[in-house]
Amino acid sequence: MVRYLKASFQFDRLLTHSGEKFYKIFIYFLFLSLVYLLPMNLLIVRESGWRIDFIHQDFIDETPTWDMPAGCRIELDRFFCDINTKTILTHQDVTYIFNGTTADLDLAEKQMIFTEDHIIYSDGKGNQMNSQGYEGFESFNTNSFNLLEDDARADAFQTFALSVEASFSRYIVLYSVITNTMVNMFIQLAFILLLALVLQLFRFGYQHFMSYIDGVKFVILSMGLPTLIGLFVGLYQPAFGSVFFQLSMGLTVMIVMLKYGKKTLK
Repeated sequence: MVRYLKASFQFDRLLTHSGEKFYKIFIYFLFLSLVYLLPMNLLIVRESGWRIDFIHQDFIDETPTWDMPAGCRIELDRFFCDINTKTILTHQDVTYIFNGTTADLDLAEKQMIFTEDHIIYSDGKGNQMNSQGYEGFESFNTNSFNLLEDDARADAFQTFALSVEASFSRYIVLYSVITNTMVNMFIQLAFILLLALVLQLFRFGYQHFMSYIDGVKFVILSMGLPTLIGLFVGLYQPAFGSVFFQLSMGLTVMIVMLKYGKKTLK
């Protein structure tokens, strides 16, 4: 990895690595991609991931007609009820169980179970998530909630839904980071394959020219400087990191070809 990193900055020798194993070059590509995506992934972690609206959207589409169970509250990261009675309510296709336990979990149904110390979500397809306590809530009192009417009530339900989703932040962050990484790696790979294809236009004027696969290796090895540029720009403005990466990537490849192509390729 260190050898490839050094080679990425030796522009006069970038065209001389056609004998390298492709799988090693591909591992180097994965490494540089993770480095380049670091600012965006850090931003995702700081922002607690993307909103995926697995509950919130239901409350936007339709405000529940039911009241919250009386005498319940969320304080100090725990759920309390004055009366130890389980309340089961339904909205859209999700069953909400307040003051429930893990024994109420049915993986075949979509459920949101509010236990004493955490929330359990089941998607009805055999998958479940357990929240990190009630970290999405600062405080919540069902008696005060039930006094609200009309627009204030609708807004309160949406705030409640957002607080529920925020309590699952670790899952949302993980999903967001993985999705961002996979999507951007795919885009980068497509860009590299396209750039390697464009390089084949340089074949005219050369008696011997590198193959398409060798062109891909060359483009990946050219990622060193563009990755650092994208990294530093991304640390200040994450949204512009990819723009500067792709711009500097194209310039690096073209400059190397124009300056060293005739000397290296016969």
